[in-house]
Order: sequence, then structure tokens, then C-alpha cells
Amino acid sequence: MHQLRDKKQILRRKKIIKNTTIFIVIFLLFTLGIVSWSNDIFYKMGLPIWQSKNFIRKGIDGAGYLVKSKKIVFKENQILKKENEDLRISMLDYQILKKENEDLKELMNRKNISNDFVLANILSKPSQSPYDTIIIDIGDSFDIEVGDIVYANGDIPIGTIEKIESKLSLVSLFTNPGRKTEGIIENINSSVELLGRGGGNFEVSLPVELDIIEGTKILLPSLNPEVLAISVGVISKPNDPIKRIILNSPVNIQNLKWVEVKIN
Repeated sequence: MHQLRDKKQILRRKKIIKNTTIFIVIFLLFTLGIVSWSNDIFYKMGLPIWQSKNFIRKGIDGAGYLVKSKKIVFKENQILKKENEDLRISMLDYQILKKENEDLKELMNRKNISNDFVLANILSKPSQSPYDTIIIDIGDSFDIEVGDIVYANGDIPIGTIEKIESKLSLVSLFTNPGRKTEGIIENINSSVELLGRGGGNFEVSLPVELDIIEGTKILLPSLNPEVLAISVGVISKPNDPIKRIILNSPVNIQNLKWVEVKIN
């Protein structure tokens, strides 16, 4: 057992002496200038180490550049997205203004707006107001009065001013549920009483012998009669002397942006 231990110690000492001797020889060779790193043997020994070092360094630099590039691209992409959204909103605003301008031009061409009319913008429509009413953006600073007729598209009566405040007014439409409006049947000149049903609809009860068909117009009595309603259906029962006529307003209030108030 002691002999095996002695052998290991002897081998360890020999290895240390050998490595020390090699180190001293190499050191003396460099010190005396006998060899240098420029010699082929040492160049070939060091080349793989240098190449590995350069490869690792380039990899690290490349990874850093890639991370940095991704951050820059992401930031630029966010900026482009915001600019694109701003441009889209600007185009929408432009289209809205263009459409309003075209609507006003069409309105002016359809009917000359004289001093007898005041142009108003609709602030709230029947879907946002109680029953069949709208709110417009003109008030008591204009020469309007309760009862003044309100027109759509320049020549279609749709209601009257019901309430006036400082900067806005409430308009009650002729189709307001329960509201009664006098009218004249076109080409017959018979007077009828239209009953508002809401939702842009009217109803009228007439004798069955009175010839009313789909598309018949009911006019608002005036010096220049204007279309108030158009029949869209007839409801009658056998042996009933009275028939019900369903009518619609000529315009869809939901599609309107502007109205005109006729000053009395």
C-alpha cells in the first residue's frame, strides 16, 4: 500500500518537473530572441484561438445590432401607424365637410333661400329625441316663432317650431304620434285629416268609394301646395264603409343634416 502511494508521488513530481522544464525552455527561447510569435509554428497554434475570438466578438456585436435594429424598426413602425391614423382621420373630416358643402349647394340650387327662410343644422334627430321631434341650432336670436313651418330639402314640409330657447329650438314633426294635420288629396282636392303615427308615418280614414291608390300624394294647403305625405298602403275590411290609408313622409328624417325654417 505504501509502495503504491510512493509511486504516485514520484509520478506527480516527474510531471511537475517536466512541465516546469518546458516552461523555462520556452521562456528562454523568447527571452533570447531565438523564436517569436511570428514563427509559423506559433502562428499556426494561435490562429484558431484568434479566429474563434473574432467570431465570438462578431456574433455578440451582430446580436446587439439586431436587437437595436428591432427596437428602431418597432419605434418607426409605431410612428408610421400614428401618422397613418392621423391622415385617415383628416381624410374623414375632409369627406364630411365636402359632403356637407355638396348638400348645401344642392339645397341652394333646389330652392333660392330668401329672407323668408332661415337655414338650421339638426342637432338631435327622432332616434335621439322623444317621439317624432328634432332639435335645431337656431334660437330666439333669429326671427323665428312658434308655429313656423320647417322644411326639408327646400320644399318638403316636415313639421313646425314648438319651442324656442336662446340657442336652439324644438321642432315637432307632422308625423308626431297623435298629431293631426290638414291636407288635400292631389288631383281630387278633397280635404283630409292626417293622423301622425310616429316613425315618419301617417294614417287617414276615408270612405271606401274615395279612390286612393298607392303613391297618391297628400298636399299641405297653401298658395303653392307642397307634398306632405305619400300613400303606401290601404287597409280595408269587407262591408266596412271606411278604409285606412297608411302614408309616409316624402323624406327620411334620419338622413337629413339641414332644415329650413320659413318665417311668417
